[in-house]
Amino acid sequence: MTQPRQTRCFKQALARVQHLFTETRGVKLTTADVALMAGLDREVCRVLLRSLIEAGFLERAPGGMFVRTSSASYEP
Repeated sequence: MTQPRQTRCFKQALARVQHLFTETRGVKLTTADVALMAGLDREVCRVLLRSLIEAGFLERAPGGMFVRTSSASYEP
């Protein structure tokens, strides 16, 4: 059975954002940075970043920056 288009698009966007944090070790990005680099709307990025925080992949650093948690594993 195929996934609904919205679910597929969400997963693809989530993987794109996750990849930004796995490409460069220790990278710190703002919501605006992620939106620009991933080619996504800022509001969409807020939802994706919140999802990655809830999953334990990212954490919020001072100054509104997002960083990968030290225990995060990459699962595309």
